[in-house]
Parts: sequence; C-alpha cells; structure tokens
Amino acid sequence: MTDQTEDILTDKKLYDKIIKENVHKFSKAFTREILGLDIVKSEDLQESLQHTNETISDQLSKVTDHTGETYILHVEWQSDNDSAMDNRMLAYRVMLRRRYNLPVKQYVIYLAKPTSTMPYVIDEEYLKFQYHLIALQQYDYKIFLNSPIPEQKLLAIFGNFDHQPPVEVIKEILKDIEKQAEGELNTLRYIQQLRGLVQLRKLTKQFKKAMAIVGTFKIEKDPFYQDGIRKGRREERAKAQNAIAKAEKEKVDLARQMLLEKEPLDKIARYTKLSIEEIQAL
Repeated sequence: MTDQTEDILTDKKLYDKIIKENVHKFSKAFTREILGLDIVKSEDLQESLQHTNETISDQLSKVTDHTGETYILHVEWQSDNDSAMDNRMLAYRVMLRRRYNLPVKQYVIYLAKPTSTMPYVIDEEYLKFQYHLIALQQYDYKIFLNSPIPEQKLLAIFGNFDHQPPVEVIKEILKDIEKQAEGELNTLRYIQQLRGLVQLRKLTKQFKKAMAIVGTFKIEKDPFYQDGIRKGRREERAKAQNAIAKAEKEKVDLARQMLLEKEPLDKIARYTKLSIEEIQAL
C-alpha cells in the first residue's frame, strides 16, 4: 500500500469531510427517522458564525416543521468525547439566537461508541441549558442499510450490529452500495468513504476481509481489494506448502518404520514413492 493511501486511511478528520460531503443527501430522511423531526421546509444557513473568533458548524438550517413551528436546526457530528461539548453547544446557541432571533434545536450525533461521556446539560443558578446527544450505535444498523439513499447506507457502519459479525455487516453494506450506486465511479467513491468511516469503529481488518470476499465490484485498482486478494493468495500458498510438507513427513516416517521391519527397499519405494537413494539416506 502506498504512503499516500496510508495518509488517507490515517487522517482522523476524514470522517468530517465525508459527513459534510454526504449530509445534504440524507439529511431529510435522517432528520425524520433519527431526530424525530417532521420538517416540511428547510433553508441552509451560513455555517460560519463570526463572534470573537470564527466557529464553523457541521449542519445548520432554518426549518419549519409540520406544526408550522419555525426554528434553527443545528447538528454536530462528533467522533470523540469532548469534555467541553456543553460549553461549545451553549456558545453556538447564544450566537444563533443573537443572529436569527429564533428558537434553536441542537443535536450532537456521536459516531464512535454506544454511549458518550460528553456533558450535555448545564444546570447552574440562573442558567439551565441542554442539547440532544444521540449515539448512532443505539440504532439497529438495518435502519440505515434499508435506506434507498447510498449516503445514508454508509451510516450503517455506526449502527448496532447486535450479534451480527462485523464482516457480515460490511459485506451487506458493500453489496447494497453496489446496487444503489449509479456506475462504477460512484461505487468506488462510496467504498472509499466507507473505508474512512470504518476506522472510527476500528474495523479496518474486517473491511479488508469483506472486500476480499465480495468480489463482484471488479475494482482491481482498489488497494484494499488488492490487499485482500494478495492475503488470500498467500494463505492458499501457505496451506498448500504445509500440506506438501506434511505428506513428505508421512512418507519418510513410513519408510523408516518399514526399514525397521526389514522390508525390501523396492517394496518401501512402491509404498512411499521415495527413490531407493532417498530411502538409503534414511
């Protein structure tokens, strides 16, 4: 694998780029199914908020729900436990209220683990604040996998696998991506994104194995595909070599036993397929 590929795979902020690339594709369905908000109208807002310093949000929009209520919807995607998340979200809340003079609903989507230790409530004298903290591993991965939107299918990697082996889940995601993606280039793009996302769940090895098993993509230039194929070939060669070595040892052991029993050399050669010279050398 090239150094460039290694750099891509070890980029801790890659998930942030992937989420921002995809969020507008699955936002409506995700908001309804996971956040429980029935949005009928949405307008994207400027994500950069200038105050004493610049703050950039992951997802910011002015929405109107089915009841007619209009408010600011603010969503952050988080891969690690930020001990100051309550203060960050409060700062956002203040800036958003000041700029738009509307109610604000805030959500932090936690990707890495089933639970988070991030503080999400502030309860002090004259100050009560809370945002919604949602860990995606609380949800069955099939909720995301069953989506008709390829970008939302990728979120299945953050869902709850229950007792399903990770390799099997990844295989399902790969197969569904191939069905939904329009063309090989899109398929490859989604696979590259999935490769980045699996790192947050530390499933890189399982991803490589799944890529080697699911051979329908025909993406011969993909480094993980090739790595899986090479690994499979090495394993097959090792098995064959071990089988040959075992068979040779069994022939030698049999020949030695027959020599101890004073069997004729030509008979030993017939039974063991060893040459007379090889038998005499024992």
